[in-house]
Amino acid sequence: MKKKYWLLLLISGLFMSTSFAQVFIGGRIGGGFGYGGGYGGGYGHRRSQSRPRQTYPTFKPEVYVSFGYGFPNLDAYQFPDYFGLNKGNISQTGPVTGSIDYRFSRSTSIGIMTTYGKVSVPYNDYNNNYVGTTSIENWSVMLNLMQYAPLSNSATMYFRGAIGANIGTPVSTTSSISYTDFPALAYQISLGGRFKLTDNTAFFAEAGYGKYILLGGLSFTFK
Repeated sequence: MKKKYWLLLLISGLFMSTSFAQVFIGGRIGGGFGYGGGYGGGYGHRRSQSRPRQTYPTFKPEVYVSFGYGFPNLDAYQFPDYFGLNKGNISQTGPVTGSIDYRFSRSTSIGIMTTYGKVSVPYNDYNNNYVGTTSIENWSVMLNLMQYAPLSNSATMYFRGAIGANIGTPVSTTSSISYTDFPALAYQISLGGRFKLTDNTAFFAEAGYGKYILLGGLSFTFK
């Protein structure tokens, strides 16, 4: 059931971010109240026409290649609890992320995102005797949808919604610990900012949930 809830949350977030981007990029949505007949007519309509409209340069499609490092690795939440055993300190690597995205409009891009990470946890019995270690080395591949809301010429806010599959490999060092129930579903929902450093390079940072909570990295633009 939890997976269904996250899917609904993802879909709702994408819908809300699309509306948010439209407000930032296209100005107000719909017409105003007018004296001459309902929405968008009469005085309100004439007044809106008299306002100068903000113009943007012609948009050209772009390809982004991005690399980042996230923290913490939320695959650590997949370690089960065992009766009679206590978890030790979790060690982790990553997740390291890479993505390639095609921005086909000013507000939207679509692409592929991959992550790699490894987490390990030792188990001790109630007498603090070491029993064994379970590790998860995991790759994920996800469809990556991005919605953008430009804030200035050098800063852009974005929403990320990604969903795909885990390719995890749980490994235990003792037969008394058996763990194979690693989830197949991978997802990430994030809100972040992209800040241009040069014409072809940008720094990005985001916060969200799924594979990580915080992520930062560099993005390279190809036109």
